[in-house]
Amino acid sequence: MRKRIYSIIIWVALPCVLILAVALTYLFYDGTGGDELVAYLAVVISAGIAVTLIVLITANYAARKLSDEITVSLEKIVLSNDNISKYDELVPLAGRIENQKQNIRARIDELTNRTDTIEAITGNMQEGLILIDSDGTILSANNSVHQIFGENIENRNVMHIYREEIFQNAVNRCIAGENAEIQMQRNERIYTVFFSPVYSKRDTRGAVILFHDTTERYRAEKQRREFTANVSHELKTPLTTISALSEMIEQGMAKEDDIKGFAGRITEQSGRLLVLIDDIIRLSEFDEGRGNREDTVFDLWELAETVINALRDNAGSVEIQLTGERFSISANHRMIDELLYNLIDNGVKYNNENGKVTVELTRKESGMYRINVSDTGIGIREEHHPHVFERFYRADKSRSKKTGGTGLGLSIVKHITEYYNGNLELESAEGLGTTVTCYLRD
Repeated sequence: MRKRIYSIIIWVALPCVLILAVALTYLFYDGTGGDELVAYLAVVISAGIAVTLIVLITANYAARKLSDEITVSLEKIVLSNDNISKYDELVPLAGRIENQKQNIRARIDELTNRTDTIEAITGNMQEGLILIDSDGTILSANNSVHQIFGENIENRNVMHIYREEIFQNAVNRCIAGENAEIQMQRNERIYTVFFSPVYSKRDTRGAVILFHDTTERYRAEKQRREFTANVSHELKTPLTTISALSEMIEQGMAKEDDIKGFAGRITEQSGRLLVLIDDIIRLSEFDEGRGNREDTVFDLWELAETVINALRDNAGSVEIQLTGERFSISANHRMIDELLYNLIDNGVKYNNENGKVTVELTRKESGMYRINVSDTGIGIREEHHPHVFERFYRADKSRSKKTGGTGLGLSIVKHITEYYNGNLELESAEGLGTTVTCYLRD
């Protein structure tokens, strides 16, 4: 660069020197004075002015040209290192800039990787996550939150996405620096929401809000409470009868002729109690995953015949018929026995006089088989269909009391079916009978 500047100065200064020499020659040409001296002075001054203008114009052009070249060179240094070797003074600067560019690029890559990792983690969280600033504006929300509140909630105030008072109070407390925890319900789901403030030194800069879906746990807890209440009620009824009759016999309040009848009722209620306890134990095993599979190969038709023969004595005028195919399956003999017993027993209990229960066995493709039990009984109204397989649920409570059912039979059927990766279908209408179809895989 210095060489280029020296060259410009020489080429500008040389014409100036030549012009000045010519002017001085005219000035001292003949040594005369007077008007001629004034004339020569005018020539010299004019030449000086001309030279000055030429120098200024040339210097301005040279400076502009040189500054443009330097600017272009600096831009090239910023964008790339091409074509800068001809500027010796810029090489050290280019090296420093390149090092800074590499450091900045490395930091950007590191931040990008960290951001991508955080987004991948939060985006795939089952829990909903919201980050807000100190004003309550949503800075970030993951996919689970979008499923709860919808898309495009970023940059909105968190108070606007859910206006329940308990939620808004928790947000205000959190922004003020307090941890909070609430229960909220939205879209038929129940969430436990945790609010945690974020501090910078001693000031609250924002908050983290975490939504944990506790719907299943809430339902399980509700089911457990209902189950406990129902079990207590069901156990209390036969125990009360047994206790009262036993006390009457013990106190001598029963006549001699009544004792045999009392003993029969005690035996009946004891049997009911044992059946109920056994059903509760079976359901507890399924709930805790302790069902003992121990599969064996046996003839399903033969097992169905055994169950039907055991129920015929109490079926009265109700006819039980077995149809379909004869084949063997690999399953837990006791579980399938319980499944068949409960389905056929329900068909008998809720049937009409001279009614009929039909059991159809069919082997399907891909290792699946079907057990279809239909009856010509009282049927089930449509509003009861979603609840038929729930524990202790009885569509006809008066009929259930007469037949002595525990209300657990179809629930056990459901658990056994699910245990074998199958499914249940129910078809029923009031007064038109009921058909339960059970698909199982061996």
